[in-house]
Amino acid sequence: MTIVSDASSLGSLALIDCLWLLEALYGTVVISDVVARELATAKNARIQAVLSVSWVKVRVPTESAIATIQQQGQQLDLGETQTLALALQLNADELLINERRGRQVAQALGLSAIGIVGIVIVAKQRALIPSVRRVMDALVELAGFRISHQLYQKILKFVDEI
Repeated sequence: MTIVSDASSLGSLALIDCLWLLEALYGTVVISDVVARELATAKNARIQAVLSVSWVKVRVPTESAIATIQQQGQQLDLGETQTLALALQLNADELLINERRGRQVAQALGLSAIGIVGIVIVAKQRALIPSVRRVMDALVELAGFRISHQLYQKILKFVDEI
């Protein structure tokens, strides 16, 4: 299975030492050249190190795929646009993106999208991690991940941790 990811998702997982979850769940992660540049210029060495992982592959989306994304009329940054274009071009099994507008475009194009929380839930369901709470707490504390208290509680209830 192949997943195409944006930079923020990879960076957040790298900061909490959970990048390995993506390899365990998908095998290969594909990123665009723009996302690779964002990771390479990150201030944190853990985020930069994502590029040295053998199962993270860099690909360049085609102009036609980029044009298809731009025709959706959403205000997306270049990294999000290229991530969506690459997922469309590769007919990816999954798209890892957290931004609402990007997920809306993915849905409109029939792409399957998942966020970091979804990755964590699937990892627990497959017994790769013992606790969603611990991972989500690390995301909030170490990666600056923002999640409402209400959603946090709903997720913990869903995974039987409260």
